[in-house]
Amino acid sequence: MGSGNLGGTLARLAVDAGLDVALSNSRGPQTLSGLVDELGARARAATPAQAAADGDWVVVTIPVGAVGAVPREPLVGKTVIGTGNYFAPRDGTTCAPDNY
Repeated sequence: MGSGNLGGTLARLAVDAGLDVALSNSRGPQTLSGLVDELGARARAATPAQAAADGDWVVVTIPVGAVGAVPREPLVGKTVIGTGNYFAPRDGTTCAPDNY
């Protein structure tokens, strides 16, 4: 989940290693056609819920402030890797690590 710089890079590495990937973002699968085309047959676009349900393991690489939007039910029993993608200019101080 998350197809920005970090998520896109991880998807490229996974595809290069022979893995199938389902990419998602908050804007919808239709916005991922360029990246999916670039990655080839091992990549497909999905909603976050679809990507969570389809993955054997799931990488969540989203802004820290968006963690509440992650679909929880399809992740039950799965390995979830979170990148903790905190960026102060975007996320502000409400979710800063100093506040926890």
